[in-house]
Formats: sequence, structure tokens, C-alpha cells
Amino acid sequence: MPNHRILVVEDIHSIREAVKDILIRDYEVFDAENYDEAVKILSQEHIDLVITDIRMPGKSGLDLIKTIQKEYPSVQYSLMTAYNINDYINFAHQHDVWNIIPKYSFLDINLITVMVKKLLYKDIFGVEKYFGPDFQILEESGDGFLVPPENGIVFRKISSDKDRNYICNRIGAFLIEKGAPNAVQQILEELTSNAMIRAPRDSKGNSKYQYELPSRDLLVPLEHIQLAETDYFEIGYGIAENSYIVVVRDHFGSLNKKEILKRLDRHITVESPSGLPAGLADSHGRGLYICREISDQLIFNIEKDTRTEIIALMDKQTNKGYKSLSIYEV
Repeated sequence: MPNHRILVVEDIHSIREAVKDILIRDYEVFDAENYDEAVKILSQEHIDLVITDIRMPGKSGLDLIKTIQKEYPSVQYSLMTAYNINDYINFAHQHDVWNIIPKYSFLDINLITVMVKKLLYKDIFGVEKYFGPDFQILEESGDGFLVPPENGIVFRKISSDKDRNYICNRIGAFLIEKGAPNAVQQILEELTSNAMIRAPRDSKGNSKYQYELPSRDLLVPLEHIQLAETDYFEIGYGIAENSYIVVVRDHFGSLNKKEILKRLDRHITVESPSGLPAGLADSHGRGLYICREISDQLIFNIEKDTRTEIIALMDKQTNKGYKSLSIYEV
């Protein structure tokens, strides 16, 4: 089977070569330094994936995405930028962009290689993709708290609100003791709340453990929730390499990538004349925004109507500032 073909569009030669060097081992790689060169290659070659910088002389990477969507709808695409990705969330929401990679003083090479594999092969699930071959995954079958391996995580099933509160408190205390920021407790609360209250749906698509008032965009969770066995979800926690890790997996796939971008956009994009984000008045969606702000990477993996996996990674050394946008759906 022929190699997948990738086009890297970047006006800075050293960055373009760095991305090419890591991808050329597994793929056929073309490169361009601006919009015009990229469009010429797209017209002459079969390309599977375009990775483009946003800011370039002449037409931008945003213009290139619009052209790809119109002229080459089978081509996948991703953006990269050295600037604040939050500035492009509104564009992402309006134009169906699901992945934007941050550039710091150097590119996050590992994030690029994982992203490319996930986009091309549609094998999107698994936190182990972001770590080395020695990464361990343990499954806890009991009701207590199990200390994770030194380079890996433990997954534990959650069956009730009481169970969720207990294990989140234990995980939070453990990670904070190991040096994680206190805000990790907020990530645990928000992600497990979504998995328990908002993910489970009945055969008609109605929420099982909350009341919905669509006219007011309002969600009201039930109290003292005991999940049906088919509604159990898993939480994973641990430390590996330079990251504190939280993973939450449910078995519904009810989270929608357009809804994620809509909620992020409403909490990031400032409206006139108030000068405030519209999402301040929303009854939900704030949790995903907060989790993304706290994490160095917040990764959404979704198999529609089947399962959702959200991975939060917090750097042990320092908060990187600019957040990637990483949403995958199959």
C-alpha cells in the first residue's frame, strides 16, 4: 500500500525542515513556504493531509483551509501557530477546524506525530499514544484507591455519585502531593461530572440523569445518582514522563465536536458592546473551557454514539501557556 502523502506549509525554513524530518520516516512529504506554492502542489499531487502555519506572507493558512474545503474536500488539514490559539477558536468554530498545534521556541514534535497518525489512520483512542513504549496501564477492579505505576496510569470504574466524589478526592490529593496544581481537582470534577450526568442517554437521545430546559439552555442534574451498570464510566489517573494525567472514558459518544467548539468559542470570543464572552451567561460549557485552560493539553476522542475519551495532560515543569486544539471524531 502506498505511503500517505502530507503537505507541510510553513514560511520559516528551519521549522518546515524540522516537521519534514520527523514525518518523512513514515510518509511521503511535500513542502511549500506559502499559499501559492501549496495550492500548486495540491493541484498537481494527491495529498492526504495538509499541515499549515497560520501566519505567512501573502495569503494565510486560514485562506488555505478555505480553499482546501472548497476545492479539495477529501484532503484533511491541521493548523499550527506560534501565537495564541484562542485567537483562532472563532475561526475554528466557523470553519470546522478541529486541530491546531502550538509552536513555542520549538515545535511539540510528539504532538505532531501523534496527531498525524490519528488523522490518517482513524485510530484515535488511547492515552498511551502520547508516551513511550514503557508506559503502563492498569485496570482496578476493586472499590478503593490504587497507587498508579511510576510511568503509567490506573483506570477505575465509577458507579455512583458517592463513588465519584470519593475517588476524585483521593486522586486529587495524590496528584497534588506529587506536585500537580490544586486546579487538578477542578479537572476531575468537571470531566467526571460530564461523564456521569451529561453523557448517558436513553434510546431516544434523552438525558438519563439530568433535566433539560432547552429554552433556557439549562441542565439540572439529579441528586444521589446511582448509575445503571451499562452507564458506568472509567477514570484514569497517573504520572508519566513530564505529565500529570487524567483520563475519563464514557460509553455513549454523545459529546459532539461542533458542540465542543461552540462552547469554547462562546467562552473565549469577546462580544461587543459588553466586552465579555457570551458564554458567561451559559448554564453549561464552562467546565470544558476551564479544563482546557488548566491543562497543557486537553484532547477529545469521540466515536459518535459509542464512546468518548477526554485526556487532560498537565506539564510537571511549567504551564506552556498556549493551548492546543485537539478534537478527533470517527
